[in-house]
Amino acid sequence: MPVMIKFYMVVGRDEAYENTIRSVVNEVREKFKGSEKSINATFIRIKPEAVDAALNALNMPENQVPQNLVYLVRSMKQDGVKSLPALIINGRKVYEGQLPPPDTVRQTIMDEVMTSLTPAQPPVTQQAAPPPQQPTVQPIQPPPATTPPPPPEAKPAPPPPPPPPPMETPKVETQPPQQKPGFVEKPMPAVIAQPVTVLSGVKIVMGRPDDCRECVYYGSNTSTCLLFSYKITDPSRPPCKS
Repeated sequence: MPVMIKFYMVVGRDEAYENTIRSVVNEVREKFKGSEKSINATFIRIKPEAVDAALNALNMPENQVPQNLVYLVRSMKQDGVKSLPALIINGRKVYEGQLPPPDTVRQTIMDEVMTSLTPAQPPVTQQAAPPPQQPTVQPIQPPPATTPPPPPEAKPAPPPPPPPPPMETPKVETQPPQQKPGFVEKPMPAVIAQPVTVLSGVKIVMGRPDDCRECVYYGSNTSTCLLFSYKITDPSRPPCKS
């Protein structure tokens, strides 16, 4: 799902935030180049002299809103914008009114975008290693019984019998414990990047402009009016003014 960024800004005052947003968009597009993941940014530029009128028109019924502010006020109401500037990401209002420094805004946008474009990885469960095998001890065999020699015949001064052979103790073979190899974690499959479609930003002019390319509802990539779903064949002749 592409990430949609919309920034309501006052001309001559909020260009630093506009440049920050554009740099994030370019960085993300380069990072996910060649994939289906995309990011689109729309900048709604409002002239300083029209700010108060637009904010006051938010509380008016739509049939009482000045004709040159109808589309702007309708868009602000849909996004829940009540003060300027305002930053909307995927339909959610992130900042409004007094914004933090541009570096903070940049980090916030980057976090929101990467969270949306990068799927969460499932946790890896480690298997417990089996207990080591106990060594096997062979029992000690008792020495064989010795039979005493028969008594000697009566002979003069017989030599003393030889001493019995020493007892041999069999050796005990101790087999060292066999350890099984530990669990080897298999690497997770890499995320395959897929092609991206990029939509260009839209510039707004108060009222119904004489050229569709100056209207916030003109989709330049599809040549379509996003408000009335018209197919635009000639952007210099808006169908809403004919």
